[in-house]
Order: sequence, then C-alpha cells, then structure tokens
Amino acid sequence: MNYVLLAASFAFFAIILVLARFVFKKAERVLEFVVAGLLIALFLGRFYCYLDVQVSGDWLHYTQLWKNVGGFEGASLFFGEMCLWFGMGANLFLLMRPFSKQKSSSWFVKFISLPIIVVSIICMNPMIKNMIGEQHNTFETMKVVEYLLPIELGGTLAFSVYYFVKDFKVRLPKVDRLHVGLFASLGMFAVMPPFIPAFFFGAGNPNTHPLDMVFQHRLLIYVLLIFVPLLIYFLLRRHSKDRIRYCLIFISLGVMFNFCFMNKYDCFLYPWKWPFHLCNTAVFVVPFCFIFKPKRLFYFTYFINVFGALLAMLMPNYDELITIFDPSVWQFWYNHALAFWMPLLGVALKLYDRPKLKQYFYSSIWFLGYYILVFVLNTVFTAYGHETDFFFINSDFIADKLGTFADKVFLMTYEFDIGKVHFVIRPLYQSIYFIVYLLIGFGVWFVYQLGFDIADSHQALHIKLKGIRQDKIALESILNGRSIEEPMDKDAGIKLELEHFSKKYGANKHYSVHDASFTVEAGEVFGFLGPNGAGKSTIIKSLVGIQPITEGKMRICGYDVQSQPVQAKSNIGFVPDHYALYEKLTGREYINYIADIFEVSKEDREERINKYVKLFELEASIDNKIKTYSHGMKQKITIISALVHNPKVWILDEPLTGLDPTSIYQVKQCMINHAKEGNIVFFSSHLIDIVEKLCDRVGVIKKGEIQRVDTVANIEKEYGTLEKYYLSVIGDTVTKAGE
Repeated sequence: MNYVLLAASFAFFAIILVLARFVFKKAERVLEFVVAGLLIALFLGRFYCYLDVQVSGDWLHYTQLWKNVGGFEGASLFFGEMCLWFGMGANLFLLMRPFSKQKSSSWFVKFISLPIIVVSIICMNPMIKNMIGEQHNTFETMKVVEYLLPIELGGTLAFSVYYFVKDFKVRLPKVDRLHVGLFASLGMFAVMPPFIPAFFFGAGNPNTHPLDMVFQHRLLIYVLLIFVPLLIYFLLRRHSKDRIRYCLIFISLGVMFNFCFMNKYDCFLYPWKWPFHLCNTAVFVVPFCFIFKPKRLFYFTYFINVFGALLAMLMPNYDELITIFDPSVWQFWYNHALAFWMPLLGVALKLYDRPKLKQYFYSSIWFLGYYILVFVLNTVFTAYGHETDFFFINSDFIADKLGTFADKVFLMTYEFDIGKVHFVIRPLYQSIYFIVYLLIGFGVWFVYQLGFDIADSHQALHIKLKGIRQDKIALESILNGRSIEEPMDKDAGIKLELEHFSKKYGANKHYSVHDASFTVEAGEVFGFLGPNGAGKSTIIKSLVGIQPITEGKMRICGYDVQSQPVQAKSNIGFVPDHYALYEKLTGREYINYIADIFEVSKEDREERINKYVKLFELEASIDNKIKTYSHGMKQKITIISALVHNPKVWILDEPLTGLDPTSIYQVKQCMINHAKEGNIVFFSSHLIDIVEKLCDRVGVIKKGEIQRVDTVANIEKEYGTLEKYYLSVIGDTVTKAGE
C-alpha cells in the first residue's frame, strides 16, 4: 500500500512538471511554485504528525530503539532514523530550489536531495516505525503517517528528478564544489532533530544533569559556538551575496524546524505557551529577516536578541532533573546559538550594512514595544492562572543571580483587582530590568565596533594578499620565463614612469590623484609643485611603496612598483617630509643599519659615509646619539641614509623645510651631483625660486590633476617666471609674459 501511494504521488507530480516543462512553458515558474507549495504542505503535515507522537508520548521509550531490536531490523531502523534526519536537509534544499537562481542550489538538489530521497524511499517502512515509536503503534497514527510520508516522498522524488534533468548541464567550479560540499555537511547539523543524540546514545546517566556541568565543560561549548560561525564565515566570505543569503536561510530554517520539534501544533491554541521568550522570537525573526530583508527588524534582533542569547547561554535555565541527552537541552543550545551568531554573520558577510547609532535607537523602540507586550501578557496570563514568565521579568530567575538587593527590589510589588481577577506587578524591578538591559546593550555597541575593526583589518589583509598573488601571476606571464629579478621593461634604463596613475583612499568616492602620467629621465632634477593637499605626497608615497596603487602603473627603472616592489625599492632612496629615526643609535650606526638593509658592501658604505659626512660637515657629531642632534642634523642623517646605497632614483618630499641656508646649499649641491652621475632626483617643494634654479623640468599638480609637465626654460619663455606660471595655475587665471 505504501509504495502504491508513492507511485501514484510520483506520477501525479511528474505529470504536472512535464506539462510545465514542455506544454505550459510560460507558466513553468508558476507551476514550480505550486508544486513547491503542495510539497511544503505535505512536509509540514507529516512533520507535525511526527511531533504528535514524539512530544505527546514519553520520548524515553523512543531512545535507542534500533539497539533494543538488534539485527537486520535494528540496522533498518538506524538507517530509517538517519533518513528522517538527512531527509530534513534534503527537503529544505529541494523546496528552496524554485526560489533561488543560485547554481549551488542546483548542485544541492542533484547531489544531495535526490540521493537522500532515493535512500529514504528504500527505508520508508523503518522511517514510519521510527516516527510512530514502540509505544504508539496504533491504527489511527499509523494510518496518517502511512498516507503522508509515501505521498511526500513520491512528490519530492518527482520534483528532484525534474530539477536533475532541468539543471543537468549546470556545473560548479572545483573550488565552489568544495565550499558548497563543506557547507552541506555543516548544514546537516543545523537540521538535526533534537531527538537524534538520545536515539544514538540513550537518555544518559540519570544522575548526570546539565546544571552539574562545571565551568570547564561550558567553556568547551562556548569555544564550539565561536568556532562554528567562524567556519561558516570563512566558507562563505568570498561568495556572492545571493549564495551567502541562500546558505544563511537554509541554516536558520533548519534551526527553526528544530525548535518546532519541541512544540506540538496544538500549542497555537494556548497563547501562554507561544514562543514569546526573546531568544525564541529570534528563531522565527532571523529566517524572516534573511528572506524578506526588513532592515529595522533585523537590527532589532542584531542588538537585542544577540545580547539576550549571550546572557541566556551564560545563565542557562534547564530543568533541574533533565538528563544530558534530553532533547530540550539540545534545542536550548541550537536556539540560542542561532539568536547569538546568525545576526552577527548577516553583518559580517555584508548582507546588511554595519549599523550606525540610529539603528540602535530604532532597536530600542522595538524593544520597548516587545517589553510592554510581554509585561502585559505575563501579568494577564498569570492573573488568570496560567503561570508565564516571558523574558524572565515575572520571576526571580535573574534577581537570584544578582544578590540580596535585587531580591529585595523584586519583592516590591503592586497588587490590584479588576473584577474578580487579582493582578500582581513589580514596577520598580521591571523598570530597572528594562533600563539596565538597554544600557548594557548600548555597551555591546562598542564590542561590535571592535569586531568591525578586526574584520576590516582581516579584509584589508585578504585583499592585499590576493592582489599580491594576482600580480605575481601577471608578472610571470609578462616576463615570459625571465627571472623576477629582471625589470618588466628590460630596455627602460634609469627612468621613473607614471602611467594613468590614480589613487583613492578607502571608501572615498573621490580620487586624491586621478589619471596622472609623466616620465622622468636619467640625469634630471625634477621638481614637483602644487599646493597642500594637491596630491604630491600621495604620488610620492605610492612611488616608494608606502601605500597601494588604486589604478594605473608606476615603474622605477623598468620595475613595476606594484608587482616588483622589492626590486623597485632597491633602486630608490627616499627622504620623507617627516623623518623617523632610531634616536638611541648614533648617526653612523643608523646609516650602517640602512646600508645592511640594502646589502651595501663594507668598502662602498665606508667610502660613501665618509664622502657625505664631509659634505654635510658632520665629522664632529656622526658618532653621537641621534637624540642629541638638531632638526637640520637629523635631516642630513636621513639624506645620507637615502644615498648610502647610491640609488638610481632619489625621491625627496619637502627636503629643504626647516634647514638653514648653509644646509640648503649642501643639499642642493648633493642633488646636482647625484643627477650629474646619471641618476634621477625627484623632489617636491614649495620653494619656487629654488626649484626654478635647480630643476631641469617641473610638474605642477592641482586637486589631484597634473596641470603641466615641461622644462623650466619653456615655462619661463611663455610666462616670464616659474612663480608667475605657478600662481596663475593655482589661482585659476593664466597670465602669459607681456600681459
């Protein structure tokens, strides 16, 4: 009879789906939704029949049924129970398929749902016996389950075969297959019924209770609760938002069904049994938020439920007599784990924006509404003889943990009668409870901000490492077998090049520098001019590798600054606008330290140190500690350090600021001599007179845009003086020579 019903159901649903696929093509999606709706109804009907047996009866008689029977029948009951477990996941994957366009949803149906459904059909009779149990083998219960399960299996088989054919050509990359496979394994634990541990291990030692767990045992649970969301985060962080949302919906729906395992359908008839506890509401709110995306409701669960779940896990409220494998224990941890880390994952995986303070304000309003609701329900239901304690504001559960003062406040009651009904409220305790919860929740805001900072750092590191890997692959392709130590442009010689360089900081929409292009040749002293904030330092810091390049290319002597950073830097000597020296070292020790970094030979470094010490007149102080130096002397040490390896490109950012005339003259001579040796000197300055006399060519930048790159002679011929040209450009007016 069971298999006749299954075959009839399969044929019925198969006919609908074949018609949808080949006849009513325009209505195919609609018919898919209709079939999905029918199967959801069948699943829920069978699900609550299952609950009617397990919850209304004594679940202890159901534990380890497969061991009690033994032999072949015991093995079949074991596999039947496994099918009930994994069948939950298979149904979820299948019934979510019509609502998702994700390739991964097709993969789940083809390689998870279909095989599990086929095995479930083979194990259908043991599944029915497991659902009914030893003590409930009545004709009425058997009849309902025997009708519903075969019909459901026939329909799901037809639906999964339909999608197997429809999505046959859909393929996933190998990396994606690994990730979705790992997620599927993890997801199956989300749909594990709370009866499963008892089915495998029995009720447990009757003398061992969860409340007897010492802190070390609970610490292990907390570590697992942190590890699982981290694992989910690392599995999903690189995927699209649609796939992330799909996976989080699956987990949250699985946990929601697990919660429902402990509540019969007739509980809806008794409002005082409804899931109004804060973390119980999260079981329904979280999947609702991921499916329908209501922002304010999500931020309510993000700020309020997460904190409530954390407190609940730190102060679990089990029944004193339950055993370690009691389904209510497992349901407790499933429920509160979901309320705790699913909203956090929603933000960490960027399904929702990181909240601002106003979201906390809106969450507080939602919480006020919730608090008033449970306050009224607790008061009314208790007055009418139904003891309720939603959110623990009607009992001393929290007060007992806070000491004598809290107990005294709790005992301050206000009692009144309405008709024949006697009401009791605790206005002071319940008001303080609300205010303290809000204040502590506000403190959690700062913990979230710390988490965001950590996540930002991790994301930045991930992006940087990814960029390094991509640059290495691209570099190897361009070099075409040549050594990475060779310049990308092997014919470049001594040259500094910017090619459509652009720089944008963080999430800023505006470019600090946009589309800058110019070239500096060997033997040139190149001056770089522009007002404060124009982008001079941005270009220099990108050239020397202090900050990454947003767009475009920079090359030093043919080496690409981004993909060959070490080789490019080995050709650079850099004098920053704000030096930072190790002041407990002597000047000579510091210069030798820099020479070691650039692997300068002992003979070369001694020759160069002596040369520059004499040029800058530092003979008397070179072996003194840097902390005793004046500003000018420290600047000279910085310059010598930049030149000790004889760089082909010497870059200076405002090198003459704060120097006396003698020191300025010495630095200028050093720049001229370095360029005469066939090297490049590139420096920025606000001292236009010095730039005009010292430089061969200049570049002018304004608001991140290069205005002109030309020889000083050409500019003087056109405008009279470099200063006149500079002021005309910066002042948005052009006054040529003779005007």
